[in-house]
Amino acid sequence: MASGPGADSLPDERGLAELVRRIQTGDQAAIRDLHSKFATGIEFLLRRKLRKSLLSAEVDRVLEAVVHEIQGSSVVNLRRVVARSLNRLFPPGTADSDSGFADPSRERAAHAVLAERQPLEQDILRRYYVLRESTAMIRSRLRVSSETIEKTIANARAAFRQKADRTESG
Repeated sequence: MASGPGADSLPDERGLAELVRRIQTGDQAAIRDLHSKFATGIEFLLRRKLRKSLLSAEVDRVLEAVVHEIQGSSVVNLRRVVARSLNRLFPPGTADSDSGFADPSRERAAHAVLAERQPLEQDILRRYYVLRESTAMIRSRLRVSSETIEKTIANARAAFRQKADRTESG
């Protein structure tokens, strides 16, 4: 995570602002770029929220809503628009009530741990926990060592335990 002066301005914010501008002008390539940048993350969040594995239609609905909002607005914070569209289309409680949601504080801890990870680590964790891919499959698809995978999982588990314990004791 970034810290210090300018930490609030992530390096890719200019790129996201440019992407928004291109979408607002009707650039179809920009819409494809939006899909490539956000589809995996939206799918990950929907898998957790809806507890189902086939989500391409749902991901497309969210991205269409994002594009529609971008095209109808002059100033857009892309991350907020994505989050707002996700929550509007799939509000909390959308999943089956029998799906066994975790304690909300533990769920927040898990989200915080994931947010603190680098993109490669997030991809490893998503593949391992959400997609249930084997270590061998992750290793071959991402071209990383078993040690990297194991270290990523162990560090995330330790960070989760620490955050969950802090939440329970506080």
